[in-house]
Amino acid sequence: MTMTEVYDVAIIGAGPAGMTAGLYCGRANISTIIFGNIFDSQLAKAGDVENYPGFESITGIDLVEKFNKHLGKYNVIQAPAFINRIRIEETFTLVTDSGEFRTRSIILATGSRHNQLNIPGEKEYTYKGVSYCAVCDGSFYKGKTIALIGCGDQAAKSSIYLAGLCKGVIVLCSQPDLESPSYTDQIAAMPNIKVNLNTKVLSIEGGDFVERVKYIKKDGSEESVRIDGVFIEGGIPNSLLATELGLSLESKGNVAVNRPDMTTSVEGVFAAGDVTGGIHQISKAVGEGACAAVSAALYVKKKKR
Repeated sequence: MTMTEVYDVAIIGAGPAGMTAGLYCGRANISTIIFGNIFDSQLAKAGDVENYPGFESITGIDLVEKFNKHLGKYNVIQAPAFINRIRIEETFTLVTDSGEFRTRSIILATGSRHNQLNIPGEKEYTYKGVSYCAVCDGSFYKGKTIALIGCGDQAAKSSIYLAGLCKGVIVLCSQPDLESPSYTDQIAAMPNIKVNLNTKVLSIEGGDFVERVKYIKKDGSEESVRIDGVFIEGGIPNSLLATELGLSLESKGNVAVNRPDMTTSVEGVFAAGDVTGGIHQISKAVGEGACAAVSAALYVKKKKR
């Protein structure tokens, strides 16, 4: 790894989207560097993964290690350096604590972070009844009663999805309405969804696993309900570097992309994975990482000609 070299592609982010992009770029025989720690991704911190094709059940960390072993077959450099800022000049210059790196193109795969409530019990019961992904973990709660905390379209869609699996879904929304007019009528028509508005969740409680959630109602009274699990909805995209690059963002802060090429509003910059919004799933991130890598390879080869 040299700081004087101009790389063909710099991939920012080492989750499933970034590693897949690196795999495809390596196979395309273009010089590639990946910035990020593979063990710091959401996937690496996940528990059992049961919805990724080819594996009936595998832990997140085991899947990360398999991705990384496959990536190791190709001449792709991995740099754990943190990028402080990016300059757009004749090439892109990535400024890190370890020096500056130049690249002809960028694939932004910085992911997102969970919308954490920072309430008692949340951290203690993560993967013991507290989940941040309905599609990932909903099947563990078939026939059970769960609480879903959140507002907006993502929370609404998740509540509908969970209602198809669970005995009961108790929605706890802090706002005066669910803020999802597109799904309001559908939710109202589902007898096993109960929406509680103007609520403030105080704590998540239990023994070895989650058993109750306590919250304040609109009238100021406290209530504790018996549940088998809690889903906290709403991811926050890691789009700080996207702003640094001047990329167009959607209303919720996700990077706006043109699918299927994963191009952005800045030439030579592509994006993939959770930072582009949509469902936060490994398979979606992998698909977008592949698309972004193919587009970046074609872009670089055209520029070189």
